[in-house]
Amino acid sequence: MSITLPNKSAIYKLYEVNKIYNGSLIYDVKSKTNSEENYKNFIIKNNLDKYQKNIETFEIPDKNIILITLESVDDGFIFNTPELTPNLNKIIKKWHFKKIKDIDGCSWSVGSLYCLMTGLPAYFPFEKNKIFQNTSKINLNTLSKVFKESNYSNIEYFVGESNFVGTGDLLKSIGFDLKDHSKITGKFKIYPNTFGYHDKDLFYELKQNLKKLNDEKKSFVTFAATINTHLNGIRDERMTSIIGDNYENDVEHAVKSLDYLVGDFINFLEHEGILKNTSVFIVPDHFFPKNKSLKQINDKINKTERSLYIISNNNIISHEDPSQLDIANIILDSVGIKSNVEFFNQNNSISNINEFINKNSNFFSKFNNENIIYNKPLEKIVISVKNNNLTIKSDKNEVFNLNLNNNISSYINLLFDKNFNFINDEYKKETSTPRKIRKEDEVFNYNILTIFKKNNIMMSGKIINAKDKTSYNLKINNNNININIPNISKKNNIQIYSTDKERFIAHAGGGVNGIKYLNSVEALNHNYNLGFRMFELDLQLTKDGYIVATHDWKKWKENTNYKGEIPPLLSDFNNASYKNGHQGLNYLKINNWFKKNKDAILITDKLRSLEKIEEQINIDKSKIIIEVFNSKDLKKFRNKDYNVIANIDFLNEIENPITYLKKNNVSFIAASHKIKEKYKNNIFNILQNLFGKNIEKQLIENNFKIFAYNLNEKKDTVNELDIICKYRDVFYGMYADFWDFTKENVECIN
Repeated sequence: MSITLPNKSAIYKLYEVNKIYNGSLIYDVKSKTNSEENYKNFIIKNNLDKYQKNIETFEIPDKNIILITLESVDDGFIFNTPELTPNLNKIIKKWHFKKIKDIDGCSWSVGSLYCLMTGLPAYFPFEKNKIFQNTSKINLNTLSKVFKESNYSNIEYFVGESNFVGTGDLLKSIGFDLKDHSKITGKFKIYPNTFGYHDKDLFYELKQNLKKLNDEKKSFVTFAATINTHLNGIRDERMTSIIGDNYENDVEHAVKSLDYLVGDFINFLEHEGILKNTSVFIVPDHFFPKNKSLKQINDKINKTERSLYIISNNNIISHEDPSQLDIANIILDSVGIKSNVEFFNQNNSISNINEFINKNSNFFSKFNNENIIYNKPLEKIVISVKNNNLTIKSDKNEVFNLNLNNNISSYINLLFDKNFNFINDEYKKETSTPRKIRKEDEVFNYNILTIFKKNNIMMSGKIINAKDKTSYNLKINNNNININIPNISKKNNIQIYSTDKERFIAHAGGGVNGIKYLNSVEALNHNYNLGFRMFELDLQLTKDGYIVATHDWKKWKENTNYKGEIPPLLSDFNNASYKNGHQGLNYLKINNWFKKNKDAILITDKLRSLEKIEEQINIDKSKIIIEVFNSKDLKKFRNKDYNVIANIDFLNEIENPITYLKKNNVSFIAASHKIKEKYKNNIFNILQNLFGKNIEKQLIENNFKIFAYNLNEKKDTVNELDIICKYRDVFYGMYADFWDFTKENVECIN
């Protein structure tokens, strides 16, 4: 089946992204089942098996190297808007110029960087701008590694902001000495976590560094990436007096400014005598985007067919029709560095390179993913706000900081990947409303952390998993949030939670065939077979003082053939016939059943008589948990070494309830699911917590295990799946009527 989508539609764009990165909404099933043998043959046939061999260099010229990447400035700006690029036009007449074919897997900034360094399309099995976040090593031969083996004393990359989309992690993993806004030498304004610094300041840093290296007669490879021509253009008002007023928008202002800075930089290299012993290369990272908001500038640059290119003061040595995957070879061949490194397209004679790459995108994706290594899983994240500045630390390493501008009620929105590595994407971090979950977030299983703040004081915080919509409330202490990643990962894992038998108590023995409150032998047997190991029974006393299981006597009478007064005598209870055919549970049957099923635990409800329980229930105390409804009963049962589960309702009556519970070694709490309302970020709860945290929040923050009851009621219906999917951050477990542990997978439906 073939599907044709309008190429300008939002659906088409989503289709393209997901098709390339194997997060497909629509995909060919065959592509997912390619044999390992076909993959291995593909690797050998296309030289990919040679990417790991030891690098040997045979010829190293005495030449330095500079490469400048121009953000989005394809040749449409050079040839169709010469009024914006007079210096670039002069340079291509004086130097060498060659068109470069664009590659689908290299069409965004950090992707084109990967293509430049490896000669491979940047296909990976996840969203393109998150690929290189937290990268520690790439087990492939790269352009930078060839430079290192060529004994250059300085191999540096200048970029304003390195945290964005993992650029810095990629550069450091392949051996570059990273020079970003954190290592500036000049006195100028920086813009952390947006674009770092303006192009004017980038070239200032380059000049200072290159002059120093030249004076010290050190060999160098210096790469740099510009930024101001990104998307709608970043205007640097300092350039206005230099470039004049012949521009119509911020993009044109940025392009004209960059053109001036490039021309000025080349003049500097000539004046300092650096150029005579240095090969300079100028390339765009990708095409200027075709956004609707950029129609005015696109109409100008689209007068002729556009292309990428490479400009150099060196002869450009390449085959007839080079692409972005050939730039590494072009640089090495043009400079004269000879080595045993073979990049993918070096010896291939593929007629249609883009068609070939797209056809084999799954193979490239698998190969790339196999050869990238990420840092070990994080243990801890600390988020703090101090002096109106937000800081994020991952395992004590600062990964992000932001000056908070909005002092009124607002939200901080942070994005983390599935392993809780911070993702510095383009979304605003400080907004008046919480961040919404995007399709991309769902597909790649991202975690969204939202913090509500007032006057830059953090009031509440929550992590939401975009895929399954599970959430986790965060504890705030002195305007700090400490996140234990392993704890959250375990707590937020649906499959772990839904199969953990210590979290599910079979309510009234558990339901059968949609009927609950059974308290019967059949209910115990049925739910034991489904996997339950914790069973709550409603214990009542007969008229003659014997323990039996029933929720209340009125319903018991309605469900049996008994016609007399209630409560009945034990003999009447035993002789009553149940309309559903079940057997009632007296104390002898309860004892026998738990004796037979030694791994089962009894949780009692209703009965408060210590004497009757000790007299009639002959089950090991370690297998009994008594629900208590007041402090007197709690103390009474604890003094006799019974484990208890405290009903939340009486805790508000106790002074310092948390201290009280800890002193009495109580860790289990029973509460109606309705307490979930206490955790909502509404104005009532926020104001209430300003004057002291409610007992519900205190229990969560002190790691008490809360079990939800009142499930599957006719009013305000909340079921077992709701607790798992929506309220797992609140409730450790539940009194469940219906649950089957034999289910293979649990899916949350939103």
